[in-house]
Amino acid sequence: MIGASIAARVPGGRTPPLALRNVRHGGARSLAAIAGITFVVVMVLLQLGFFGAVRSTATNLYDQLDFDVALVSPVYDTVYDTGALPRERLRQAESLDSVVAARPLYLLFAMWRCPPYPPDNPPSVTDKPPGAIRQFLLGDKRPRPRQRRELLAIGIDLDRNPFREPVRGRVEAARPLLRLDDRLLMNELSNPDFGWQLRERHPRWEMNRSAVEVVGGYPLERGFGADASVLCSDANFVRLCPWPTVEQVSLGLLAVRPGTGAGTVRRLRALLPPDVVVLARDELLGRETDQWVNQTSTGKIFAFGVFVAMIVAAVVVYQVLSNDIRSHLEEYATLKAMGYTNGYLSAVVLAQGLMYSLVAYPPAVALGYALYRATQALAGIPMQLTAMNLGLALVLAVVVSLFAALLTVSKVRSANPADLF
Repeated sequence: MIGASIAARVPGGRTPPLALRNVRHGGARSLAAIAGITFVVVMVLLQLGFFGAVRSTATNLYDQLDFDVALVSPVYDTVYDTGALPRERLRQAESLDSVVAARPLYLLFAMWRCPPYPPDNPPSVTDKPPGAIRQFLLGDKRPRPRQRRELLAIGIDLDRNPFREPVRGRVEAARPLLRLDDRLLMNELSNPDFGWQLRERHPRWEMNRSAVEVVGGYPLERGFGADASVLCSDANFVRLCPWPTVEQVSLGLLAVRPGTGAGTVRRLRALLPPDVVVLARDELLGRETDQWVNQTSTGKIFAFGVFVAMIVAAVVVYQVLSNDIRSHLEEYATLKAMGYTNGYLSAVVLAQGLMYSLVAYPPAVALGYALYRATQALAGIPMQLTAMNLGLALVLAVVVSLFAALLTVSKVRSANPADLF
């Protein structure tokens, strides 16, 4: 491999592509390096996709709500743990001429009775479930017994609809039915285990052990905090959930006149007592994103996954290059004896590492795209293969490969022509 190209250059002549020849004639070693980097780039892309999904789903409920300013409790943590504040604060906020609407929102987790599958012949709770791979392949068709799981219950004042389209239109169309006791809408994009797809075959529903009726659906992307949700009137929310009264709300959502947002926030902070915190829309969304990405374990786990994938890639490339240099150490020593410098030979090793990463990148992107689509279809996680993710994965692959190559350069520098004799 290297020996075949020694005669192709004399000091001062044209440099042959030794790195390319090493890669082309490396056989199993080159394939191992390319396969290893491909695998790691796919892992990096997946971790970046999950990390991006954490960021994008952090505000998926707020993205569907029409408000400019929010009133939250001082103990507010995330949209899934809001605390409560008096509804009277919304009435006080409405006294400002810049506030055109004040809408309450109620949020609480509730226990939902999920239907079994198949509905006509469900498995017993004592039956052994299918293996993890089979469950993944079967998706929503995997056998499962009747079970109770948590979902997010959303309550609204039907006369003060806080949602944007398309959810707003679904609520308005079902408003007469939602005024009836124990009626609710179900999120069409909920995890299939919760039974939206089986609604025609399974008309009996329960929430918090109370019988309810699903009178329609609405589309709302689910996130890592809740993989299902239902929507009902404030009266039904209090009836079905352990919530004291409609006079205690989770959030107050204010719509203000155009151009008055900053001034309204300042006036509300001066007007309202300390049992409520006033946040502009951007402040609330930024706080929610920071909480999920930087404060919760979910965001940290995926960020750490990217780091671990990089370490694995560096180890793979280092081992391949190290073995390649060790097996051709005499040829590198011969090149030195012919006048090749340490700098030139080091550049060959660096170029070889770079080629491994560049060759591995296209198949890694293709495989990563397929896994993005499969994950989104089977798990309902909004995975987006963005240009930023592609660019970052390429940069990380190149940096890791060059770093591993740098670690092996010392072996080339240690090649001594005197050892040949």
